Amino acid sequence: MATHPISIDSAGGEYMETVLVIAWAMKSGDPVKTGDLLVTVETAKAATEIEADRDGWLAEIFFAEGQEAPVGAVLGTIADAKPMAGQPASVGPATAAAAAANPRELVADEASSSIRPPGSRAVASPLARRLAASAGLDLATISGSGPHGRIKKRDIDAALAARTNEHDDAGQRTPTAVQTSPVAAPALARQTAPVVLIHGFGSDRSVWRQVVPLLQSGIDTISLDLPGHGTESARPASSIEEIAFLLSDRLEEMGVGNAHLVGHSLGGAAALALARLGRLAVRSVTLLAPGGLGPEINASFIAGLARATTVQALQPWLTVMVGDPAALPSGYAQAALRQMEKAGNRDAIAAMAESLFPDGTQGFDLAGALGELAVPTRLIWGRLDRVIPAAHAARAPGFTAVHLLDGVGHVPQIEAPVLTARLITETVRSAG
Repeated sequence: MATHPISIDSAGGEYMETVLVIAWAMKSGDPVKTGDLLVTVETAKAATEIEADRDGWLAEIFFAEGQEAPVGAVLGTIADAKPMAGQPASVGPATAAAAAANPRELVADEASSSIRPPGSRAVASPLARRLAASAGLDLATISGSGPHGRIKKRDIDAALAARTNEHDDAGQRTPTAVQTSPVAAPALARQTAPVVLIHGFGSDRSVWRQVVPLLQSGIDTISLDLPGHGTESARPASSIEEIAFLLSDRLEEMGVGNAHLVGHSLGGAAALALARLGRLAVRSVTLLAPGGLGPEINASFIAGLARATTVQALQPWLTVMVGDPAALPSGYAQAALRQMEKAGNRDAIAAMAESLFPDGTQGFDLAGALGELAVPTRLIWGRLDRVIPAAHAARAPGFTAVHLLDGVGHVPQIEAPVLTARLITETVRSAG
């Protein structure tokens, strides 16, 4: 069976050695047509969509979502004929080598020198650059562990851990020197319960793509599409209770009996309704600007998302989500619109908007469900939220940890992914 590589040959700058795989638009074995969106990757500057250059079938995927790939590497292959189940397509030596390498962090030649010549520019992966910028770290002060001193995610983790340890140990040092290793903080023991991530209205599970790679090692995640959204576009729901039942059914099918819940906006309301349903043993709850804590909601925003059919129509409503429009990756509106067109769920979303938000109000109240929780609970809200007022956080019971973020709007997972991942990790860890 003949196969053809899927790759990206340049990434917008001589210092860009890798790209971050954000989302695959289809799965292995799916038919593809020339011009179909295959995969979206991210450089330090923008998101780039890679389209099929021929008809065929997506045969194999070598770099999964959230993983780094060297520029020029084969991300996957398109086959001329439909691959047989259990029969991977034949690949050449270079492709096989890429597949055999650790897909999350290429480790060949990692023992190369990490010393940079004085005055030279720091070379870092796109993910490392983004993490450093979010955390206020100067790349020039960080020693890279990759080839030729290239800075990788683990180097940023180590620097953040060292900074945290230095802050925690201030004023507590003893005359006896204690030898410490300049490595990242110990990995969190693997959780027996996964973290279930539930997105908000009009979005899909890919909205968590910046957060998932930042969660502490040992945390397993499951990103669900809400009914009527993404892969579940054919099964809309008309009430928050129906959403909870459908999500519960899917988790039961996966064999998930207990979990940590993380929900954003409508997904936050769904998480509370899921916890109240009682079919799932909930270990902790983290809510990002959740619905259900007050009647107010930006009805124009909801309607704008549901009816937008062009990038020009969608872009203004997406900027309403964020405190700073620059927080939206370049090409975000186009990618979001293409995902909606691929799912074919515009009518389903419009119908859900009418039933869930009648007359421009939230048609459900889950403050009581929040008050009934008996597990570690955290609320994250941007002070500049123009979709659901941050004032709704005042309804949180006293046992809830509440974080109001300056300069952040409705989507902390996009605007402050590093902090969001840290707070989710802390909630999970506090559950034991």
